Amino acid sequence: MLRVGDAIAQVIRSHDRTAAAASRRAVELMERVGIREAATRARDYPHQFSGGMRQRIMIAMALAARSALLLADEPTTALDVVVQLGILQLLDRLRREEGMSLLLVSHDLGVVAGICDRVAVMYAGEIVETGPTDDVLFQPRMPYTIGLVASVPREGQRGRLVAVPGSPPGAGRAPPGCRFAPRCPLADEVCRAGPIAPVGVAGDHWARCLHIDRLATLSFTPAPVAAYG
Repeated sequence: MLRVGDAIAQVIRSHDRTAAAASRRAVELMERVGIREAATRARDYPHQFSGGMRQRIMIAMALAARSALLLADEPTTALDVVVQLGILQLLDRLRREEGMSLLLVSHDLGVVAGICDRVAVMYAGEIVETGPTDDVLFQPRMPYTIGLVASVPREGQRGRLVAVPGSPPGAGRAPPGCRFAPRCPLADEVCRAGPIAPVGVAGDHWARCLHIDRLATLSFTPAPVAAYG
């Protein structure tokens, strides 16, 4: 119900700027995120913008507070692939120019590989593996991460996709031991006995797994439904 310029200015005014200064800053931020004719478009309402432009305006609002950390939770959801690329490139450029950290939440491993320096893989509300992006995605050391990476379709792939068997636990129903144990082919009684502490792999790469030495024997089978290709 607000004009986009006023919505951005509200954030700026919460940090003790005058209305006139906040309006000028709102236009500057719209220009920073690639909105053409920003001074004119600042008087428009959200429904007068495309989905990609609305996402850019949201980024401008997030930048208005000059925060050291920007949390982007699935910032490209419901956008077509070309617009997605533009938004991700914008976020990457802004974080470098602003000297700002970016915490990106995404289920798209291609996006993660392209923009992130580090990655933390979560399962059932717990970080199960973390480290430099290349190490985690190309040398995973936790069965869930291995299954996740294996399920991504490859160019030219035919046949059924690989799938991790079973389903994740519901909220508040995580098992007492390794949270992935009910779905893990390597799990044993030790895995189910109690919480699993992080195990160092190399450098600052670690995983919650007691059977890192047995990962070479791990395999997931193709899904029984939904053939790909």
